[in-house]
Amino acid sequence: MKMRTHFFFALLVAAALSGPGLASGADDIRVEAAVDKAFLTIGDPVTYTVTVEHAPDIKVLSSIPAPSSDFLEIKKVEDFSKKQKKKIVEGRKFILTSYRLGEFILDPVTIRYQKDGQPEKSLLTNKLYLTVKSVAEGKPLEDIRDVKTVVPYKLRMGKLLGTILVLALLAAGYFLFRALRKKKGALQSAPPPLTPEEEALLHLTELFESDLLKRGFIKMYYLRLSEILRTYFEKRYQVLAVESTTIEILRAFRPLHLEAGLYQKIQYVLEASDLAKFAKWVPAATETFQINKKAEEIVKESAPVPEQAPVPAEAPHGV
Repeated sequence: MKMRTHFFFALLVAAALSGPGLASGADDIRVEAAVDKAFLTIGDPVTYTVTVEHAPDIKVLSSIPAPSSDFLEIKKVEDFSKKQKKKIVEGRKFILTSYRLGEFILDPVTIRYQKDGQPEKSLLTNKLYLTVKSVAEGKPLEDIRDVKTVVPYKLRMGKLLGTILVLALLAAGYFLFRALRKKKGALQSAPPPLTPEEEALLHLTELFESDLLKRGFIKMYYLRLSEILRTYFEKRYQVLAVESTTIEILRAFRPLHLEAGLYQKIQYVLEASDLAKFAKWVPAATETFQINKKAEEIVKESAPVPEQAPVPAEAPHGV
């Protein structure tokens, strides 16, 4: 039974990686669906490619649809077409990720085509399987060690009294330190706490002036940028943002009826950060400047407008 299970998983991996689901007929055309890996963790990108290879006298009539979005989030879509050995190779490549655990199926894609005015025909690609696992899966959660034998302890009155005295002195020193610190804090006036907008702008400035990008830490830079904005959204709008995906955050903003320009900037910065974090996208210097600029504009434009005190009416002049 154990050997049969291992054999099944070996077939599963081979089917997903090598893409053996090829369809061919009397016509000179071949279709294929493949992924670069069958097992991935949450947030890990996977490349899903649908390829059609055919003779020049065959015309592909159907477009390649995106996979189901119920469990997959599409990060990037890229069409390709090239000539190879007197044949045309075309198709579509998707960069996908998932934030749900489980085993999922990528259904076959129907490719319709026609050859030199003949009746229309169709082919099906192969079915693919994806398994999304937890990051900590397969790792021990804690270190369990054997129970040691009981070590006999000889109670000595002198050591016991010395230990109690040391503990009493430490406790007295601790409480004395707290009292002095509290007294010193009372003498010094504490500065007013920062508003969510001031705190977010301060952290953004520290990030922009850091050397993370110069040292090549692209993913760390955009992780910090996304974290600053998500923390600000929670404090400013009271929405769950730190542990939510970009789609969930944008969905939570819809009932708030934000200005269209502000909503688009939030979507642009969060999606760009996701591409840099999960799809290993490296933006150019001009794109980084635009992302940083829009991040600052998001905080400034979403800051609450301070209420102005009403202007007292002037007393009527005497006649």
